[in-house]
Amino acid sequence: MLPAFLVVAGLQAAYSQDRPSARVDSGERTGTRAVQTATIHWQGVPLRDAVGRLEKLFDEATFLDRRVDPTERVSLDIKASSVEQVLTPIAAEQGWGVCRLGDIVYLGPADVARQLSGVAAARMEDIAKLPRSQRTTFSRKLSLTWPRLTEPRALVTELVEKNGWRVAGAERIPHDLWSAGELSALTLGEQLTALLIGFDLTFEIRLAERTVRIVTLKRSASPARADSLPSRPAPQTPESSPGETKRVYSLRVAEKPVGAVVRELAKRLNWQLEFDEAAIQAAGRSLDARVSFAVENVEQDELLDAVLRAAGLTFRRDGERITVEPQ
Repeated sequence: MLPAFLVVAGLQAAYSQDRPSARVDSGERTGTRAVQTATIHWQGVPLRDAVGRLEKLFDEATFLDRRVDPTERVSLDIKASSVEQVLTPIAAEQGWGVCRLGDIVYLGPADVARQLSGVAAARMEDIAKLPRSQRTTFSRKLSLTWPRLTEPRALVTELVEKNGWRVAGAERIPHDLWSAGELSALTLGEQLTALLIGFDLTFEIRLAERTVRIVTLKRSASPARADSLPSRPAPQTPESSPGETKRVYSLRVAEKPVGAVVRELAKRLNWQLEFDEAAIQAAGRSLDARVSFAVENVEQDELLDAVLRAAGLTFRRDGERITVEPQ
């Protein structure tokens, strides 16, 4: 009889009843990272154990929403090359959802997973408006770990205060006790988003008060992907100009290459797009830089500015001809 948990992944690896082993089926390199493919056979495996082994196998971190039972047993037969590929069918069977937040994979309620990228992008947009000296606090990547029986209210308070800010509204975070965990390689803004989302909470930054205020999350009524690019919108008529029609756009993007986003917008909106690649490279910028932002009901130039500003780029417009260049 096969062990409850078996990951097959390699050339000459053996396995036993009490110690399953992992072996690389095939590997290739994307950039500097080796991509491993594993054939996984699970039968009644506790989710906590499954996630722990996946993290070691693929070197990808996972964050379980507090509403997901880590003792839930899962069964699966799949060949995959990432944590996300393994968790997606499990989530579908259990009614959960999977999404990426920075460098981690989130597993939680399906409606929350659909909204998480948009929430994170909205907070990134708030952070981008801060003065540079304050923006760095929320946008640099940090390592965060906590021991077993940690109270999330105390964890959030300590995280904010050690970065020189105060917390307001911490009483909104209900009492709970968490297992040991970590959120590494995320920005402070992303860490706060992940820690609060399980309570249907998010945060606002009050610069004048140097305060992070915990607030109730406004849940999205639409199941649409938060980072989907806009189609051609129907004309909207502002109340202030009843005889004038203008087009407005709403878009949320999380961790997408700026060049790809701009090209897709140009395709959708019929722009004649040019990149001043020599100037972009000379300025130390890149079209592969990943951007996160959120805009609501803005015109085309404001939309394009939001896309490019996050990557240190700007644009010149001549009618429908758009030239992208460094700031």
